[in-house]
Amino acid sequence: MGLDGPARPLGTLPAAGPLPDLTLRHLRAVQAVAASSSFTKAAATEHISPSVLSRRVKEVERLLRVRLFERTTRNVVPTAAGQAFLLATGAVLDDMEIRLRRFMSYAAAETGTVSVATLPCFAAVLLPSIVHGFTQDRPDVTFEIIDSTADEVLDRLEDGTVELGLTTSVDLPDSYCFRPLLEERFYGVAHQGHHWSTRQMLSWYDFQHEAVVATRPGISIRDDVDAAFRRHSISVSQQVNASSIATIVRLVRAGVGVAALPATDVHGFGLDDLVAVPLDSPGATRVVGIAYHHPESRSPLAARFLEFLCASEIDPPEGVRRIGCAPTSS
Repeated sequence: MGLDGPARPLGTLPAAGPLPDLTLRHLRAVQAVAASSSFTKAAATEHISPSVLSRRVKEVERLLRVRLFERTTRNVVPTAAGQAFLLATGAVLDDMEIRLRRFMSYAAAETGTVSVATLPCFAAVLLPSIVHGFTQDRPDVTFEIIDSTADEVLDRLEDGTVELGLTTSVDLPDSYCFRPLLEERFYGVAHQGHHWSTRQMLSWYDFQHEAVVATRPGISIRDDVDAAFRRHSISVSQQVNASSIATIVRLVRAGVGVAALPATDVHGFGLDDLVAVPLDSPGATRVVGIAYHHPESRSPLAARFLEFLCASEIDPPEGVRRIGCAPTSS
């Protein structure tokens, strides 16, 4: 006879009926007793009292309607049904332990991928030392760094391709938070034979009637420069648009025109053979930082990297200064 009537083999539980409501505690209790052949030792392993452990095992036997152990005064031995149960549930517990450990590593920000969309200049100038420092004691962390325009940074944040965006603070939607990191100055860039080569400082008015090489409309640098030109009523003699900073640099080097570029681009593209003069004029700086959706939607790893980035000591190049990293809403 079983505990509540005739014993039936494990495999004869009604296929259409509900499965027994067994918990991980039930499974661990049975496995612990089988491993130690003792309720007392198993209870110590599970950090519970022998009476609690005994009740858990009896509950499993009641729900399954089979006896799992033969109990003697000296030993506890699995029955045939008990051995079958141990074989069936051992893999479940092993798999659950592996999965829980993986999740705990994820929750502790020890594993996973940090996905960042960034303006190219910051991918080259700022991120290398930061990523190196973050991964020193996190060997299981990987990075996905995507060079993007400011609009593309927002697109990738919006569609979930990345969790963090390194971009300017201009016109972020209300659904984003922004942490300022750096303030960088714009420079007037020209070829070596240009009359700016004797200047120590420029203003936006020095662009009046110059041929200007710029990024295409819709890119953050172009938006900043156009806004400054409108504010100061600057008229240029010719406008040449290019899709990349590298192309702009080549055009300036060839004498096609001058350009207004932020400090990180000036330093990131190695413009030693060009004239680069800082601008001292209203609107001649821009703030760059980290954009992200509200904190609840960030993964533990992204949150940890964000805090690491904000706390890191950054040695900014000339024309760039570190500013506070307090979170703000757009």
